[in-house]
Amino acid sequence: MEIQKDSSGALVLKGPLTVPHIESTHSQLEPLLDECIHETILDLSMVDDIDISGLQLLYAIKKSAESEGVFRIGAISPQVKEYVLLSGFEAILKEGA
Repeated sequence: MEIQKDSSGALVLKGPLTVPHIESTHSQLEPLLDECIHETILDLSMVDDIDISGLQLLYAIKKSAESEGVFRIGAISPQVKEYVLLSGFEAILKEGA
């Protein structure tokens, strides 16, 4: 998983968000999330695969971010959108406008 911060401050995730990658992804995200004081925006447009562990990580990030400010998903790939819809997580992880 590759994670970068874009010019708007959104965290852009690129690669799979699946069990084999969750621990390293979480380790990479943690310091970046600490920098997002009032607003956390995730760009998932380049995430090419996701499973339940990826959804759990996103939900944990959402809960943590909302306790300190705003959380939103700025963009989402078709693969992730399909998995979110099939899993019933769409109400939990709403894509921001």
